[in-house]
Amino acid sequence: MKHVSQAELDHWHAQGQYQKIVDAIEAIPEPARSYDLTGQLARAYNNLAQYDRALALLFSVREAGRDDSVWHFRVGYAYYHMGDLKRAHPYFARAVVLDPDYTAAKEYLSLCQTDVNCGMRSGRLSKFRSKHPYELYGNKRKKIPPISYLPEDLSAVRAHIERYFGPITRTILDPVPRDLRVDLCVCAPTAQHDYYTVSTLGMGACPMNLPPEEWNCSPERLELTITLPDDWQIDSRDEIWFWPFRWLRILAHLPFEDNGWLGYGHTILSDDGRTPFASNTRQSGLLLLGPQGAPAGATVCSLSDGQKVGFLQLIPLYTEEVRFKLDHGVRALLDRMLGIDHVVCPYRLNTCAPDILSEKPKNPHLLS
Repeated sequence: MKHVSQAELDHWHAQGQYQKIVDAIEAIPEPARSYDLTGQLARAYNNLAQYDRALALLFSVREAGRDDSVWHFRVGYAYYHMGDLKRAHPYFARAVVLDPDYTAAKEYLSLCQTDVNCGMRSGRLSKFRSKHPYELYGNKRKKIPPISYLPEDLSAVRAHIERYFGPITRTILDPVPRDLRVDLCVCAPTAQHDYYTVSTLGMGACPMNLPPEEWNCSPERLELTITLPDDWQIDSRDEIWFWPFRWLRILAHLPFEDNGWLGYGHTILSDDGRTPFASNTRQSGLLLLGPQGAPAGATVCSLSDGQKVGFLQLIPLYTEEVRFKLDHGVRALLDRMLGIDHVVCPYRLNTCAPDILSEKPKNPHLLS
């Protein structure tokens, strides 16, 4: 079996002798190649503009590269230089989430979004990108823009919200976009439902870091909703009215700040769990469930390339209810909450309080 040292590979790469890298690594039988060698072989093929071969190698080690920012960058690089921006975009975005200091990934993400917004065609992209893409495009923006949906995907998610939750009567723009832009869409009460639905718009532009056991069970991309009574003061910035909007944005950023994920049945406590959301309620936790009271199909939105964005709804909880769920599971909590409204009610019955009443009020919006 032939061997090649990392020093030789680094030297050839620095000298632009990419074919030597290919010859040396391909002389090693494929079963004997490490994940790192496979990645360096793919990088060499990328630099030789043989992007199909690079992608085949990278996807052969996809599971090992799932949490590797470099793997995601190399896949994005191949798609980008093939002129397939729709496929390149999420890989660059994922690389930035995994490594926020990955400068090259940030630059390519910026270029990718800039080119999409400029409406450049694939053939023209391939022609220009063979040499120094950063020198051509890198100074168009002084600041790396936040991650956002491609235009056709943004339209698809907005259409999904309007189809299943009602017409969007206003959009609350993200006042200070960070690495991810999250706007809020407000669907006003209608003849079909007497409550507001507020949904995030932008969280699903970047995939979350799902654990392997969830790859086939939970969506990588997510948007969040919450339902509010028809007399809720939507325009107020007083915390007794504003906290649902604030917490939608907090949770929308949470998976990417922690390199984690959110999914059905997850619960989150505010601060230490003893601090209520506002002065007019003792609720201090949130439960994630599927969309409540919405038509069938509201749970999943399809993007232009076939990727899926899931929708989950926030249900405010009391601290005792969160603890009960952690001890007994989400199904046991939902059984205990039978008859509780999914529409926010700051003073509703605490179903896990020690002195809970045996009779619970009935209402038309039951949790499921």
